[in-house]
Amino acid sequence: MNDLILETTSLSKQFGKQLAVNGVSLQIKRNSVYGLLGPNGAGKTTTLKMIIELLQPTSGKIIFDGEPLQRKHLARIGSLIEGPALYGNLTAVENLMVHTKLLGISQEKINEVLETVDLTNTGKKLASQFSLGMKQRLGIAIALLGDPELLILDEPTNGLDPVGIHEMRGLFASFPQKGITVILSSHILSEVAQVVDAVGIISDGRLLYQGKANHEDNLEDLYMDVIKGGGK
Repeated sequence: MNDLILETTSLSKQFGKQLAVNGVSLQIKRNSVYGLLGPNGAGKTTTLKMIIELLQPTSGKIIFDGEPLQRKHLARIGSLIEGPALYGNLTAVENLMVHTKLLGISQEKINEVLETVDLTNTGKKLASQFSLGMKQRLGIAIALLGDPELLILDEPTNGLDPVGIHEMRGLFASFPQKGITVILSSHILSEVAQVVDAVGIISDGRLLYQGKANHEDNLEDLYMDVIKGGGK
């Protein structure tokens, strides 16, 4: 079995004269948590959007499970990018029901994913009344409906309080044991330092560092060295 679930080779995206992503080559190991780190505007979200075909690369390759990325592979990828798209006038269950119908998935999955993200007791509360953390959890539940092998989460703890961030970290760490590989994009190192198995550091559209995450080392020191040194 291929040890890599996802690989990009010299992935680039240009908008007019701006090169937003410049030759990024990622290697994501199966059943791991990969932290894609970098400042705001570094190119993280653009990279992730290319992986799920929301954007087409200007150049480069994307390999999923040993094959060039194709439309059929997207059913095996779940994502939460730039916040969840929720129906505020519906409950958590009703939001999920909409997606099961769109995706042709059994409604039996609804309770399973709500339990996974700890949203089983929201009852008739409307999504518009949810806290930011609850909305993020519901967005992740939607991303989990299709039993993804790869889960892409872009800044999933934005705006959460310390308790919410701590709870999210535990959730992220549990996914590899369930056969789900996670790409976790963030510009806040403390969110990811305790749960990632490997990190990629991106700045100005370039991947400056990629390697295993040693939890005994200081990720912030590594990050600052890489960013300030420009990958040299």
